[in-house]
Amino acid sequence: MSVKTKFDMYLAPPSRAAFAALADWMHAAMAGVTDGQDPVKGTTGDFVVGQVCGITLATAPPGRFHYLATPVMDDDAVPAGHYNSLIIAPRKGGIDQLAEFDPARHRAVINEPGSFSGAITFTAHLRKAVGHELITPLLSGCHLASVAMVAAGRAQLAAIDRVSFALAGATRPGDVAAVQVIDETAFYPGLPFVADGALPSDAVARLRDRLLDFRSHPAWREMAEILRLRDLTILDAADYDIMATIGMPRPGS
Repeated sequence: MSVKTKFDMYLAPPSRAAFAALADWMHAAMAGVTDGQDPVKGTTGDFVVGQVCGITLATAPPGRFHYLATPVMDDDAVPAGHYNSLIIAPRKGGIDQLAEFDPARHRAVINEPGSFSGAITFTAHLRKAVGHELITPLLSGCHLASVAMVAAGRAQLAAIDRVSFALAGATRPGDVAAVQVIDETAFYPGLPFVADGALPSDAVARLRDRLLDFRSHPAWREMAEILRLRDLTILDAADYDIMATIGMPRPGS
């Protein structure tokens, strides 16, 4: 069985080479995790090390993951190791403030129903800020596609996490130029890097050290520029628990 990594959360043509370099970098550490034996044998999932949504970590069964580290955004307004979603509207012909959003006249778009940054916090923020629900939003499939739909005027509103919005700027600058940020959600812990929960503590420490050392790799500088990052940090894994308490309403509620 081959050793597997999962670095696909912020993957697009501009970031592909940097994440491939990260995967190669981590493979060097995984090769020694079990003294030359297959490091996947006996693990609980389909990858040994990777990046997952924060809500995936928050709602996973006990022992499913070992938390490793979290990216730090290059923005002093963002708490270290955190992120939030920017609520965007078309720059031309769109609404200029969230209070103008009318579900009877305007369509919102989400990337997928289970997305924490693109749907769950979006719904919670709309409910709290203007008393509206997202009952029948359009579905785009990914954050970059949501930006494109708002830019084209096919949707009037979307929530895009800050890192994905930075990636959109590198991938589709014309789309980003055609939208405006009209609001933002609360901050939550950023997308964590994790290891398989079945790995022993010494293997986890080896993987964490290797991940933190990636900051010395030329590909880190490329990744940081594209995603607007400046560092990696280690949070308390319990910081993610709050994400499991932010729920989507039931359809029709």
